[in-house]
Amino acid sequence: MMKKLLTVIAILMLGTSAVLCGQSIPDVKVQDASGRKVSVRSLLDGKKPLVLTFWSTTCKPCMKELDALTDGFEEWNEEVPFLLYAVSTDDSRSLARAKALPSGKGWDAFPFLFDVNQDLMRALNISSIPHMVIYAPDGKLHYTHVGYMPGDEDKFFEELKALAR
Repeated sequence: MMKKLLTVIAILMLGTSAVLCGQSIPDVKVQDASGRKVSVRSLLDGKKPLVLTFWSTTCKPCMKELDALTDGFEEWNEEVPFLLYAVSTDDSRSLARAKALPSGKGWDAFPFLFDVNQDLMRALNISSIPHMVIYAPDGKLHYTHVGYMPGDEDKFFEELKALAR
C-alpha cells in the first residue's frame, strides 16, 4: 500500500512539474543585497537562461548546492552563458545572517537576492528548499528541481545545454 502511495505521489509531482513548465516568470519584487526592490521579471535579458535557486541559512543541502554552483559557475558559463541568482528565503529575523553568509562562504560568483516575505516562493508555488528553476531567455519556465544531492549540478548543466541547442 505504501509503495502505491509513493508511486502516486511521484507521478503527481512529475505531472505538476510538467504543467508548470512553460509558465511565464512572475512579476514579483525581491530585495537585492543593498535592500533595493528588484522585479524578478527584470532579471531576464532575452538572450540567456535565468536560473533561480532558493536557499536559506538553516538548510544544509542548500549550502552544499551553493558550494557546487560556485565551484562550477565560471566553467559552465563559458560553455553556456546563463544568469544565476541565489534567492534567500530567510525572513526578516535572519536577513542579516543571510546577507553576510555569501561573502563568508566565498559565494561571490553570482548575485544573491532576498525573498524576505516569501512572495516569490508563493508565486512559484515552492514549498521546500533547495529548489531550482530555470527560465528560457523568453521567460518561460523550462526546468524545476527540488532538493539537492551531490551530482544534481550535472543535471542542471545538461538542462542549460538543452536550452542552448
